[in-house]
Amino acid sequence: MNILCICGDWSEDYELAVPYHFFRALGHTVHTTTTGKADGDYITTCIHDLNPKYQAVTEWAGHRFKIDVGLNSVDPDEYDMLLLPGGRACETLRNNPTIQAVTSDFIDNKKLTTAICRGSQILFATGKMKGYNVTGNPVCEAEAKLAGAHWKRRDFESVVVDDFFVLGTEFPGLYAWLNKIYTHPLFKKVI
Repeated sequence: MNILCICGDWSEDYELAVPYHFFRALGHTVHTTTTGKADGDYITTCIHDLNPKYQAVTEWAGHRFKIDVGLNSVDPDEYDMLLLPGGRACETLRNNPTIQAVTSDFIDNKKLTTAICRGSQILFATGKMKGYNVTGNPVCEAEAKLAGAHWKRRDFESVVVDDFFVLGTEFPGLYAWLNKIYTHPLFKKVI
């Protein structure tokens, strides 16, 4: 299976690194891409932590992560699955017309499309989520409703599967999200 991962500076460290290495360990090809970077450039991830004394997660710089292919070189036809990790990068990435077009291509062709946390913000920016059941980081609820999607409030370890979408809530539930991706019929169909 060929997997395209859209990420950027301040993508959530676990939500990028864990699925990237998980799918590569299983023998799949995973390519990272982003705006404004060329093949071999690096982004810096962010590390989030949940702390009950704050209204928002804590955040600090994480690891450097290599970009495999520049966004202008991406051909969605070469990929079977889209992977959208969360983190604050999504706030910026969702506004890029090329990222919207690439993401829309996966949706239009009903390819396996996965997001966790704020990754769903990129999906909402396509204008193609009307009527779908969705979840993600709770800060995405208003955007989901504005996009015409049906927001499903879930705990951090829950997943929403709707047709070819597999959407996770937060990094503590990476195991559940990855399991639903790995066992999805479209994943099994390609491998």
